Amino acid sequence: MRRAPLLPRGFASLSETAPTGAKRATHVGIVLICVVAVIAALWLAREIVLLGFLGVLIAVVFSFPVGWLSRVLPRGLAVIVVLLALIGGAIGLGLAVAPTLSKEFKQLQERGPKAIESLRNYASRTGASGQQIAQKAPEAVKEVGQKAVPALIAVVSGITSIILVIVLGAFLVGQPEVYRRGLRALVPRQHEEKFDESWKRVGGALRRWVGGILVSMTIMGALTAIGLKIAGIEEWFLLGVLTFLGTFVPYVGAVASAVPGLLAALAQSPRHFLWAGVVYLGVHLVEGYLIQPLVMRRAVEVKPALLLFGQGLFSAVFGLMGTVVATPLLVCGQTFIDYLWVERKLEKTPTK
Repeated sequence: MRRAPLLPRGFASLSETAPTGAKRATHVGIVLICVVAVIAALWLAREIVLLGFLGVLIAVVFSFPVGWLSRVLPRGLAVIVVLLALIGGAIGLGLAVAPTLSKEFKQLQERGPKAIESLRNYASRTGASGQQIAQKAPEAVKEVGQKAVPALIAVVSGITSIILVIVLGAFLVGQPEVYRRGLRALVPRQHEEKFDESWKRVGGALRRWVGGILVSMTIMGALTAIGLKIAGIEEWFLLGVLTFLGTFVPYVGAVASAVPGLLAALAQSPRHFLWAGVVYLGVHLVEGYLIQPLVMRRAVEVKPALLLFGQGLFSAVFGLMGTVVATPLLVCGQTFIDYLWVERKLEKTPTK
């Protein structure tokens, strides 16, 4: 009986590890394919994903009153009460301010051409380049008029999205533990502790950020409205509301919300334009030297350079919706990196 030839020790070890190496390569390949497929699916559904994240933010906002009411009421009933209060408050506020907003919006529409005419007159006095700008101004106004219908469709679509986001937030805040347990079931047992701590930290960071940004929005909107009222700007209430909404996007939104106010002031007179500029400059100084250090830094601090870079990046990739959700996404990303990488992996203390 012939005996099988003996292989050298090195060849024997290679023959034993070859199947294992092939299995590992196959496993890595399958994982990479799955990751690419998931990324592609998320990219195709990016708008839905961003709307879902907005739903999470709405759930965080609802968690404050729902948490208080759930001490005396069942949580489901507390969610219904909060929704009814939100709808009633929105209807009551709309009925109270609708005449004022409608009047101020019409005045703003009427004074828009006057402001453009003022810019044309100024441009015509600056030479050849100014004359070119003056000639192109009517074309720009005409183009804006042609885009009015698509803008109206976009507004209707936006209102529908807002309703869906609010409903999603209500479902999430109604049974948060159900969704947490569902996600936790997908995590391997050895990583469940990390998941629990990450969930706790991210939830706390989002709650602090939402609370801080709501305070910031209220202060900025109120100061703008009061300052414009004192300065004699007739559309002061509407412009204060725009500043309130724009402050949700730090820096970029606050600056963008100043443009309608400056145009409305310019339509009244150059003196009003000057005073409106002083008001907006003062409000932004208050934001930079009072609100950010005293309110947002105690909530969740994101470095201004990182914030502006993130807003620009998300805006370029996801459009307007990306700009809106950039800051809370950066807050979540910063929290994850501080805990999972800096604390757990590098065993360091995150810098503040």
